[in-house]
Amino acid sequence: MVSWYKAVVFLHVMSAMFWVGGILFLSLVVVPAARRYDDATRSRLLVDVGRRFRVTGWAALGVLAVTGLIQMGARGASVANVLDGSFFTKPFGQVLGTKLLFVALMVLATAVHDFVAGPAAERAAQSGSDPRPMRRVAGWLARVTALLALIVVALAVDLVR
Repeated sequence: MVSWYKAVVFLHVMSAMFWVGGILFLSLVVVPAARRYDDATRSRLLVDVGRRFRVTGWAALGVLAVTGLIQMGARGASVANVLDGSFFTKPFGQVLGTKLLFVALMVLATAVHDFVAGPAAERAAQSGSDPRPMRRVAGWLARVTALLALIVVALAVDLVR
């Protein structure tokens, strides 16, 4: 029989797989393949795929946040000991705190990519302006997000070992 905690961990791991796998698939498969097409086709493809992943990716991040909070509570975190910092004084709490810092940075980089740089590049392309500067910014933000996601995964492995 599956316990509620195992079900929560399963949802957390599946959402992380979707999120990190999606980032890696986009950066290692979709973007390089899109470079083979003319600018207009490449732009449409990346905008369409990006919009699609944005919805499902942010949903996965929401599931990760909820299931992560549930797991923290099961591991002894309370509002009081998190706010006063005492939860983060033990080795588990220190690794988790580091992981949460990298999660926050990853979410920030993702938000700037999805809601600032990406749309700015799309607007520039639609208006006939040069979208390349904002595409470069979006590309770097995507790379930073991927690196941060891999660091988060490494820290997650450290938490369970």
